[in-house]
Amino acid sequence: MKVLYDHQSFTGAAYGGVSRYFFELLRSFAKRDDIEFELSLRFSNNEYLDQESFSRHFRFRPLAHLQNVNRLASMLNRIHSIQRLQKARFDVFHPTYYHQYFLKYINGKPFVLTFHDATSERYGHQYPELGENLNDVKKLLIKRADRIIAVSEYSKQELLTFYNVDPDKVRVIHLGTSFAHYTPRQTTPALPFPYLLFVGKRPLYKNFPAFFRAVQPVLHRHRDIHLVCAGGGTFTHAEQELFHAAGLTHRVHYRPVTDAALYNLYQHALAFVFPSLNEGFGIPVLEAFSCGCPAVLSNRSSLPEVGADAAVYFDPDDDEAIADAVERVITQPSLRDDLRRRGAGRIRLFSCEKTAQQTFQVYKELV
Repeated sequence: MKVLYDHQSFTGAAYGGVSRYFFELLRSFAKRDDIEFELSLRFSNNEYLDQESFSRHFRFRPLAHLQNVNRLASMLNRIHSIQRLQKARFDVFHPTYYHQYFLKYINGKPFVLTFHDATSERYGHQYPELGENLNDVKKLLIKRADRIIAVSEYSKQELLTFYNVDPDKVRVIHLGTSFAHYTPRQTTPALPFPYLLFVGKRPLYKNFPAFFRAVQPVLHRHRDIHLVCAGGGTFTHAEQELFHAAGLTHRVHYRPVTDAALYNLYQHALAFVFPSLNEGFGIPVLEAFSCGCPAVLSNRSSLPEVGADAAVYFDPDDDEAIADAVERVITQPSLRDDLRRRGAGRIRLFSCEKTAQQTFQVYKELV
């Protein structure tokens, strides 16, 4: 069996949950001899792909800040993917994002679509930047797909809520994380202060401004504790003004992410806090569990499904609830120890290999 993956999620994203999902899938398949795959990609600055040799693409990091260069890379990648589709040397096609360009070239071959979440459907009116215009494209692809993978039971229910889709062609496949088996090449010193950890993008439904507002009283009561934001881009001017107004400028820090740096941050954090309003799955939860980091999570969307009893939960719209959950964890060492123990047990239920095996079974249904 041969599977063709396209360029979409790898073209413009150095990091991100979707490209990470497909990268881990390909990395797992690269270790097997019962499946072949091709990633049709010519230009990318994706950091995950640097770890493996299954993609022979060109990098353009010095020019990555130029919008026209990224547009050109995307156009050339799409042309290359169309050429690979026209060659038809594959059994199953698995696009890595939501674009309909391939429909006229697939020539009756089956394709599998992964549905990550319904964030644009649920919050598109509130946050137009989320790509509300994707909904019509998703509708078409969902109708045409031979199988749909939902990354959680919550994601499946969202799919059934917003789209007219036959439940029989939907398969729920949970994700995994390579952090469960990650060993840093060198030991990185811990930061010289205790801290709460926030990971990933901060705007819109990620709910960082509300979280920061809620946690300010906690930080003022515990003056030795800092807040570290890993990834998601450097702080904006508006964020810096927010920190300054709160009198916390010197206790809120940004750190760029590599796997090694992120692993180290999880390992030494007092707690990982995830106040998101909507997640299709929530890989950072598994990353925290893998690193022995206590998790304090929003009680929305897929997060209780992933975290189960291994996390403390709060209502992300309730400032007092957020502050109370965070304060409980940072002031109770026994609770942190219990969360670490439960997280270590919970992570055993998830793995990249399990995700790959279940995805392989979906492909076999179509061949």
